[in-house]
Amino acid sequence: MPELPEVECLTRAVQEVLEGRTISEAVFHRPDLRWPIPTKEFVDLLVGSPVLKVRRRSKYMLVETAKGCGIFHLGMTGNILMSQEEEPSWKHTHASFRILDQKKKQGQDSLSLYLHFVDPRRFGCILACSTKELADHPLLLKLGPEPLDKVDLAGHLWERSRGKTVAVKSFLMDAHNVVGVGNIYANESLFRARVRPTRQASKVKRLEWDRIAAEIQAVLKEAIIAGGTSFRDYRHADGKPGYFELALQVYGREGDDCGQCSSVIKHKKIGGRATYYCPQCQI
Repeated sequence: MPELPEVECLTRAVQEVLEGRTISEAVFHRPDLRWPIPTKEFVDLLVGSPVLKVRRRSKYMLVETAKGCGIFHLGMTGNILMSQEEEPSWKHTHASFRILDQKKKQGQDSLSLYLHFVDPRRFGCILACSTKELADHPLLLKLGPEPLDKVDLAGHLWERSRGKTVAVKSFLMDAHNVVGVGNIYANESLFRARVRPTRQASKVKRLEWDRIAAEIQAVLKEAIIAGGTSFRDYRHADGKPGYFELALQVYGREGDDCGQCSSVIKHKKIGGRATYYCPQCQI
């Protein structure tokens, strides 16, 4: 599943293409993804109006015009890929958007570029709402803070974890507590912080939360610089892979030697999600 670094990298790429330009046409090749696509509302709010801003909130990419906002989620296997071809060359392309370059100088022909929403498993979504409705949208209303923007992230996590009996890894992956710490980066952050993912969140000490928060921010920043982590279907908008997979120390490494102490990396399920840890380094 694309996580915060992957969505951030994709958002930055789409930002370069869309901001200051106009979606001149939206073609939907199917009526629904995870939920029905509000095709008429999307066209009314986004097509024909210059895009003012493209930004990420949690794992959602938001495309804003003066009239409203398009909300995109990649689900398990979704992506948005750029092409100069109107006809998509990728299987499972469910929507295509024609972009006109309004930044061209007067007298020059406008160039068209296309963004194609691709999602083999159809767990993603394309939604739309008015600007007034955005702040209270059900998908965004109860989200926790952004881990890279939150002042005193450690203090916030410490306070939220009081009385919580869930495993610390599950606590971090709950978007009500903090957004964007998906499975890969929760595994890696807890390894670096030397905290075992099975520990109850309420039993993690205050100083350990300092380490966890610092490592969450460090891991996410490094992953963004590396272009995210490419497993299975994830690619950048230009089709290139992310390279943070090369830096993973525990995720997907069951049975390998720990790079810190040479113990064998263990694997178990926590909350139904694959979890990897070093039994020696993480306590």
